[in-house]
Amino acid sequence: MLNIGIVKELKPYESRVMITPEGVGVLTRNGLTVYVENGSGESCGFDDLQYERAGATILPTMEKIFSKAQLIIQVQPPHPIQFELLTENHILLSFMNLVHQADRLAALINTKSTFISAELLQDAEDKYPLLIGMSEIAGKMAVFLSAMLLTAPEGGKGKLLTGTDFSKPSEMTIVGAGTVGRTVAGMAQSLGVKVNLLTLKPEKIEEVHQEVPQVHIQAYSDELLKDLLPQTDVLIVAIHSLKREFDIKITRDMIQLMEKGSVLIDISVAETHVVETSHLTNHDQPTFVVDGIVHYCVPNIGALVPQTASRVLTKKLLPYVKILALKELKDALLEEPGLVPAIGIYKGKITNRLVADYYNQDFYNIFELLELNI
Repeated sequence: MLNIGIVKELKPYESRVMITPEGVGVLTRNGLTVYVENGSGESCGFDDLQYERAGATILPTMEKIFSKAQLIIQVQPPHPIQFELLTENHILLSFMNLVHQADRLAALINTKSTFISAELLQDAEDKYPLLIGMSEIAGKMAVFLSAMLLTAPEGGKGKLLTGTDFSKPSEMTIVGAGTVGRTVAGMAQSLGVKVNLLTLKPEKIEEVHQEVPQVHIQAYSDELLKDLLPQTDVLIVAIHSLKREFDIKITRDMIQLMEKGSVLIDISVAETHVVETSHLTNHDQPTFVVDGIVHYCVPNIGALVPQTASRVLTKKLLPYVKILALKELKDALLEEPGLVPAIGIYKGKITNRLVADYYNQDFYNIFELLELNI
């Protein structure tokens, strides 16, 4: 069995935790040892005493956690100061986003540790439960953010998102009809907002329509977006693709078609640069204005509601953590095939084909490596 370690997040503005005290209780009742770094859950309302009552041992530093635990759990990818703590005996599970940082990938390979991408964990239906869970939260929060950012004090045009008996509701255009886009569309539509949902996968229009039947769904094109932008009060960009097969650009000239005081929420900003005028922001300074358009470009929207997000993460993650900690890795992969695509690096070798192809690196079959006892 592997000891489990939950560490405090090092990235600024990250206030979620992967496993709540309730989740720790499930693990300890299954005979597992869980170590929690002091203060790991404080930012989302879970104190050390709650973790202790659930059966965890509180340790004062990250270094202590790494020395005691073999399975390390955190939200954000490993921080550079963690690289020297990692050994070939460690498995680290987090939202790795391995295709974004070549330097980080090289550093992780050099540690000879094993890395599992939470966003690539799959369920029995080949869906991505953790990614979907966080996407649903981001979508719901995007609706609330839209309403707030349209207000005059935030630089918006001073228009109510939902309208009134004496004024029309705002119009929202959503680019991307994945989980985020569908969630935004369904919630906004239910509030009376006029919604245009543009999908980059025309072959899935019928599927999307069945999920959000009241929403007007169309295939994306630059021409269509240009036609919609002059009357669009809120533009939400929510494009996500593990294979990066979309190649679109929303230019500054296109953004200038919107009325001043309109709002752009770019949920895709951290992983793909779709909007020319976007750049990363944070929770302290979430917005900026370009050509009179309020831009909101915070990547980790889920951190706005860390307690809710942490509970969702725990619920989705626990089955994978239990099997990883209780079984040898090969047995865990055989019993839970959804782990296989999530193992990005195994002891210095890339074991995810998408990552290997993206960087033009050698791909290694995880089962072959395990058979060779590498």
